[in-house]
Amino acid sequence: MEIPNKLLLDIYDSAQHCGVNEYNEYALRTLKKVLHFDSAAVVDFSVTEEQKLVIQGLHLHAAPLEKLLDRPKTVGTEMLDKSGAVRSRDKILTKALARRGKSVVVDIAESFSDPTILRYCRKYDTAHSLTFIAGQTPAGSIPAVALWRATRKNAYTDAHGAAADLLLPHLVHGNQINKRLALSSSSKPVGRSVAFATPDGVLYLVEPEVIRLLQREWSQWTPPFLPSVLMDALRQDREMVYAGRAISVRASLQAHAICLVITAHERETPALTRAEQRVASLAAQGLQYKEIAQLLGVSPATIRNQLHSAYSKLGVSNKTSLAGVLQSLRQST
Repeated sequence: MEIPNKLLLDIYDSAQHCGVNEYNEYALRTLKKVLHFDSAAVVDFSVTEEQKLVIQGLHLHAAPLEKLLDRPKTVGTEMLDKSGAVRSRDKILTKALARRGKSVVVDIAESFSDPTILRYCRKYDTAHSLTFIAGQTPAGSIPAVALWRATRKNAYTDAHGAAADLLLPHLVHGNQINKRLALSSSSKPVGRSVAFATPDGVLYLVEPEVIRLLQREWSQWTPPFLPSVLMDALRQDREMVYAGRAISVRASLQAHAICLVITAHERETPALTRAEQRVASLAAQGLQYKEIAQLLGVSPATIRNQLHSAYSKLGVSNKTSLAGVLQSLRQST
């Protein structure tokens, strides 16, 4: 199967110019033109100190979040043994990890006899799968791509697997470029966790690391409702990004839920000068350069420079995120 060069160029171009959520969706839709699928997932696995295999990052395409939430009930805890092999009831994952860098094509009904797994696959319209787990990965991350077809008659072939071997490494590599570019614009992270919440901000799974990270930003916060400042900022920002004093949050809509990637900064936000505080406060209220300049009796150029300095120190790029950070700073003092 011939892979158009333009398709690969589009993937790498989007990796450099799209937000994290936009890139994954664009890359999957581009891939769909060659490797047709009904639903898909781009997943980053990581291994805990206890050698548990956990999901660190996730983007779902045309698949409900419930599919992810039901997975632990279906396959149980997944661990790595001393040799690095995974212990799991999921034969697809086991096979794909054993053949990292090569696509694995599986007919579900033919490969599984476990009635619990078969019911799970029927519930989520998964009859045939194509799974790819990258061979070389950044430290602590195991990138994977899963493509699913809903009916057995529409099965993947060896030719599809060969095409995936050519295409999917580019999607994964583009994903890594995209994340590096996103992280380069903020402080170096020292902690990261993924959380899932309802559209109105109620957390599905309250992991200790999620609580720890959110309380770095809002020390008095307690679950299960996400902080209102965070929810307001995500709703108002087109990229669904919140840049705070101690953490950054990137969110995406996944079926009937919100997926949040929460990242802690290596150091807290540098203090603003009195002039920067004054300009930032007025800008967060919606005032323009000229309006602030008139109020303070200085030139618009001075206001612009002071506001850009405040943006840089606070790690934000727009007034919505600025307002959220200023509010969080007031709450923490």
